[in-house]
Amino acid sequence: MSDFHDVEELAPTPGQRVKAALAEKDVRVTIVFGIIITAFFVFIGLWFYPKFMPEVMSENMKRGRDVIVYFTVITAPIAGVVIAVALYTLLDRHKGDTPPAEAANFRGHTPIIFGWTIVSALFCIVAIVWGLTEMNVNAEANATNAKTALTVEVTGSQWVWTFNYPELGVQSPNLNLPIDRPVIFKVTSVDVNHSFWPVQLGVKVDANDKVTTLARTTPNKLGHIEVKCAELCGLYHAYMETQGEVMAAADFNQWVTSLGGHTA
Repeated sequence: MSDFHDVEELAPTPGQRVKAALAEKDVRVTIVFGIIITAFFVFIGLWFYPKFMPEVMSENMKRGRDVIVYFTVITAPIAGVVIAVALYTLLDRHKGDTPPAEAANFRGHTPIIFGWTIVSALFCIVAIVWGLTEMNVNAEANATNAKTALTVEVTGSQWVWTFNYPELGVQSPNLNLPIDRPVIFKVTSVDVNHSFWPVQLGVKVDANDKVTTLARTTPNKLGHIEVKCAELCGLYHAYMETQGEVMAAADFNQWVTSLGGHTA
């Protein structure tokens, strides 16, 4: 006499589910695509951006460049997964009238859901901590540099920039600054909205009519500055640009006196 017992089928373990998923051709191909795309974005972040971005002439610009580079690298795997899935879906479109075979179910795949949630949470934490740290560093630097900062009043008008140095008694269409001295820009407009953008200094701030906006930086490298308007402001917006220079202190003082001003 034989005893027959119902054998309860156990649910697959997380490891078995991962192994089963990796056995699927579409999963393996998508992973390969993801690795290649991730490597491409890491290359873009670590080599392409630093090589072709504007010259770094202040700590503001360096921090801005670092954010672009590091966040490109950090988000490269996320972009790799998303683009890989989209690419494989595009290349492996179903053809014919017969329905395709049932694909692997990832919607309820616990390891994948858990991993994706952890990665997303870590990315959010990194972004928040990074942002708060930068805010604190900037606030501390601004407080330290306030007493020695050079004030420059920046006025935008269609379609020129004007720079007034109230402490020095001079005004110029060019933005010249002494090296290693903190600068406070007081930015405004006399007509439409503009955006003040001294490219190599890593500063970009709106210039609004009847409003004065403050921006701070400290030039730390000698060289030429490109000043542009970064907000569409009318017919000749593209030509609203001028030049400037970060100078040695002696050269800056000589430039000020040549315009009839006095050195601080």
